[in-house]
Amino acid sequence: MDRRTRVTVYYLGLVVGVLCGFALLYNYGMAAWEGRPQPLYRSIEVVVQTVTTVGYGGDAPWSSPQMNYLVSLMALSGLVLIFAALPVLVVPLFEDAFESSAPSSIRGVEDHVVLCNYGPREEVLIDELTDRDVEYVIVDSDRDSADERHSAGYVVMYGDPESDTTLQRARLAHANAVIANVDDETNLSVLLSARAVNPDVRMVSLTENPNAGNYHRYAGADHVLSPKQILGEQLADKAVGTFDPAAIEAVEIGDDFDIAEFPLQSGSELIGQTIAESNIVERTGAAVIGVWYRGRFRSPPPPDARFDARSILVATGREEALDQLKGMTRSQGRRRRGGVVIAGLGVVGRAVGATLSDAGFEYTTIDEVDGPAVDVVGDVTEGGVLRDAGIEDAGTVVLALPDDATAIYATFAIRELNPQIELIARANDRESVSKLYRAGADYVLSLATVSGRMLASIVLDEEILSPGTQLKLVRTTAPGVVGDSLADVDIRNRTGCTVVAADRNGSVVTDLGPAFVVEPGDELVVAGTDESISRFQAEFTT
Repeated sequence: MDRRTRVTVYYLGLVVGVLCGFALLYNYGMAAWEGRPQPLYRSIEVVVQTVTTVGYGGDAPWSSPQMNYLVSLMALSGLVLIFAALPVLVVPLFEDAFESSAPSSIRGVEDHVVLCNYGPREEVLIDELTDRDVEYVIVDSDRDSADERHSAGYVVMYGDPESDTTLQRARLAHANAVIANVDDETNLSVLLSARAVNPDVRMVSLTENPNAGNYHRYAGADHVLSPKQILGEQLADKAVGTFDPAAIEAVEIGDDFDIAEFPLQSGSELIGQTIAESNIVERTGAAVIGVWYRGRFRSPPPPDARFDARSILVATGREEALDQLKGMTRSQGRRRRGGVVIAGLGVVGRAVGATLSDAGFEYTTIDEVDGPAVDVVGDVTEGGVLRDAGIEDAGTVVLALPDDATAIYATFAIRELNPQIELIARANDRESVSKLYRAGADYVLSLATVSGRMLASIVLDEEILSPGTQLKLVRTTAPGVVGDSLADVDIRNRTGCTVVAADRNGSVVTDLGPAFVVEPGDELVVAGTDESISRFQAEFTT
């Protein structure tokens, strides 16, 4: 509930309370002071007429001084309530009706987040903030885009985020955090202005250049994020995992208990089998909590759902159990052939290359712009360029391209030349993830999702365990579940999430059967997509 709605509710509650109080007092006074008892509904009618200044009905005049004082007080109260309604109800309604452009200042918000600029990563963050009823203000220096977002219902104001005055109008002095995400140079100016307006506000800055992080800290940033660098490292980890399943990164939940994603390699024994036929639990001891099917997450996965070469298993278990599952997901009866091709050598591509080099892997690079680290210069969507890079004999390709449409086109071109290649792709927008899967990618990671999750983790003071995976993993209390067993609450079917562990008094409980009862103070480790986690938090954490 935003501030305007709260004020409106409080005002209406005050009006009802005043009317009820006057009605009871008037009804008593007519009997005790005037000697003219009457039904309560008649007293309510007279009070409403008096407070609204439309008349006094048939009870006037009154002979007792008490009743005359009471009626005078009622009339004065009516004037006060009417004038109070102007700023609370009438003026905002007219402003909303006639104001189509974004305002240049914001009124009334507190403990909010000031977003300097707006893009896909902020969209992810705004979804998180909205789910937690945390207020925000977007400061946009472009009049057209500010007006467009204002018309779309966003809380946005027009102004220069580098200006102290603009940040003051955004009520930064009363804010919880400010996020600078314009560009590397402008962000420094934003940070300095923010520190001048509110020295105590938490400041988060995003940088395209990982080497510029120290400058942002010197300017006052409490947290500096380089999402492209992190995304490149995560994509490289997936590439290494296609050759060496032991290198697949798992998120540690407790001692010797992890959760990990396992892309099925071409030739895996699981391909073509159903969940029931695979007997994964019996054979490995790992529990499959969900499966990605071409960008769509199924949790719990239907027993009759079949694995294919684009499936990605999400499983929890002890290290030895997950190691056995890794063996089932890798290619059977043949070694991985070829090396790695990196398409796109921007910040993300360079981060991929650095991580592969650290792991001892050789790779070939493609980029449209020539440079010392570029092996093949050309358009990655052209067959001749791909052949020159050795795509037909490669084992894995990482698409680290800045344009999603180009990445989708390149996916089709690469699949035509090498249907067996493991294709790992970067997506800039969340909407492109499912398209890349449908085009033939094996694994897709969204820059917007990684960035938004990391920002949400900082701003909301929540522990998001897996910002660099497709699946979201959070550690949170759930008051709405306390006292109930997992079977009674049926979280999985109601929200699509899976409770994989519980932290109770500092000890992580991983053996969660249907009879497990959540106790006060328990922190649950919950896995799911962004949407399912939002449903869980809306239903059980508030």
